[in-house]
Amino acid sequence: MKGKSINTDIREKIIFYRENGLSLKKISEKTKVKISSINTVLRNFKKNGTTLNRPKPGKARCTTTRQDRLIVGKVTCNRRLSVAKLKLELSSDYQIDVSKDTIRRRLKEVGFKGKVAKRKPFISVKNQKARLRWAKIHSKWTIEQWKTVLWTDETKINQFGSDGIIRTWQKKGESIIKNCTRATVKHSGTSIMVWGSFSWFGIGHFEIIEGIMTKEYYNGILERNLLKSAGKAGLRRNFTFQEDNDPKHTAAINKKWILDHKINRMEWASQSPDMNVIEHLWSNIKIRVNKRRPKNLEDLKIAFREEWDSTPLDFCQKLVESMPRRIAAVITANGGHTKY
Repeated sequence: MKGKSINTDIREKIIFYRENGLSLKKISEKTKVKISSINTVLRNFKKNGTTLNRPKPGKARCTTTRQDRLIVGKVTCNRRLSVAKLKLELSSDYQIDVSKDTIRRRLKEVGFKGKVAKRKPFISVKNQKARLRWAKIHSKWTIEQWKTVLWTDETKINQFGSDGIIRTWQKKGESIIKNCTRATVKHSGTSIMVWGSFSWFGIGHFEIIEGIMTKEYYNGILERNLLKSAGKAGLRRNFTFQEDNDPKHTAAINKKWILDHKINRMEWASQSPDMNVIEHLWSNIKIRVNKRRPKNLEDLKIAFREEWDSTPLDFCQKLVESMPRRIAAVITANGGHTKY
């Protein structure tokens, strides 16, 4: 047994046998452990009150508690500070010479992880106040009130999907194998611009935009689709119309159309895509369209139409039912960014 650690179960048996009056020789016969090792186990148990090994001290930390706080404080103040720049700053300003790995370990100890920054719209002080005011006004709305809203928006759908960052797990030398790369082309592929609408009761009409979207074109979309969309989406004539503050939407010609048709338009806070639940509907449809790998413009249009028509009702309802939580998140963030 020299040089080998006695496992915990055998140590427990040694203590049990000894407490029940067995001699060292008998214990040795039963456990196949030398008497000298048995004595060591008994002595350690008497001293420490446990059969477990005492933790080994390991390598001493190369930073002090004060230095650890400094590293964490620097990153807390500047979330975009890279490890390389932080290492240089610690060395030049504080004469602290630590490795990049040490810095990463200290940050990991307090829960920091390096992640790709999410893309969020810029929110000015004016917009932040407007968002907070809008959220407080609508904080008392019930789900029944949100069910009366027809959500609308335009989006661009690419043939090859989005340009977002994709991460892969790789081993050495695997950076160019098929599963670890992302196919690119010299052009971005074809795309379509789409206007669409939906409510708690389901999807409304959509229109694939042909040509340039102008205020006059948008006026035609309203004329051709808005009232029909409300009907298809299960809304009564007194529905609430939601649109963002795009200049084409707020142009005088379109304000007049809404007024002439006696439509209740929801006041909207600028820079608030997190409050417009149709954004999540678009994201879901884009994922489904992209999975179909459309080969050309006609394929892209067909894929969109079919995926739009197959949008599950419960998905629409869950989006609308999330509005109270979204409103609460804006208020908590004092009008700033939310997770949505």
